[in-house]
Amino acid sequence: MEVLILGKGKVGQAVAYYLKKFKAAKKVAFFSNEKEIKNFDILIGALPSGVAEKSLKLALKYEKDLIDVSTVAIPFYLKHKKEILKKGIKVIPGCGFSPGLVNLIVGFEAQNFEEINNIEISAGTLPKNVKIFFPFTWCFEDLIEEHLEGFSGYKKEKLKGVGEFESYFTEEWNSLLYSLKPKNISFRVIRPIGFFHFFQYLKNYGLFQKKNLPIVKNLLTKKNEDNVTLALIKISGIKQKKKKEVIWKIFSFAKKDEKLNSMQKITALVPVAILDSLSQNEIKNKGILFLEEIAKNKELFQEILAKIKKKVDISRRISYN
Repeated sequence: MEVLILGKGKVGQAVAYYLKKFKAAKKVAFFSNEKEIKNFDILIGALPSGVAEKSLKLALKYEKDLIDVSTVAIPFYLKHKKEILKKGIKVIPGCGFSPGLVNLIVGFEAQNFEEINNIEISAGTLPKNVKIFFPFTWCFEDLIEEHLEGFSGYKKEKLKGVGEFESYFTEEWNSLLYSLKPKNISFRVIRPIGFFHFFQYLKNYGLFQKKNLPIVKNLLTKKNEDNVTLALIKISGIKQKKKKEVIWKIFSFAKKDEKLNSMQKITALVPVAILDSLSQNEIKNKGILFLEEIAKNKELFQEILAKIKKKVDISRRISYN
């Protein structure tokens, strides 16, 4: 397939890198003007959240399939559901890490329960063996925007092999809220110890104001350290009248001088794996296709997961009571 990437930031660059590395596309280019869209088979959206809706608008206008890594509110996709079907295209939203790989795993596990009582998802990036430092591994502006509303549910946690970190509830634009309609679901963002106080300090001094943001971005993103991006997914419910709990752990590691950081690796692998499945016609349905729905095909789920596992450590543990 010939692929046009919308967005040339950290994620867009990482997607292009993997498409070329794994020879997953016949042609790869970055968007420059609308005239060129007709020459490509599929679009991959990797735009900052402020302009991310443009990807779907272009996909509809030029009737192109879309894999969207960008952060876009789910109601925006649903609002265009009929038009997407009418155009006969495939639109795969939230096709990154979280939402993304996390949704794929939850969708697969949902079939293995008779009743799901609780879903807990924690995800984020930490420095490796360095304290009081945050590696800005993805879109700086989106990350700042995510935390400007506050830090609810703050708590310190500890994980073997990672050490101490802090986490907070986040209002994630996740399709799981619409597709699975779980009884209880929570999303927590993982950050290094001290991140909360550091962020508040910068905010209180007005450093996140629009006029100051370019300078702050340059200062904070200049320094690199070894980094790890991780997710913990805990699903509990009932299976054959027994209480069942499944825990998935996802780890992506990168040295500070590597081509891609840990977040770029894990985020870019997902759309590349999905593109490979599309090119082989393994995903046939048209319309909006959430990853948790794609995962209902267990064989396809295992194939996609195997591709991602080439670069990411993923483990699963089940317990019954």
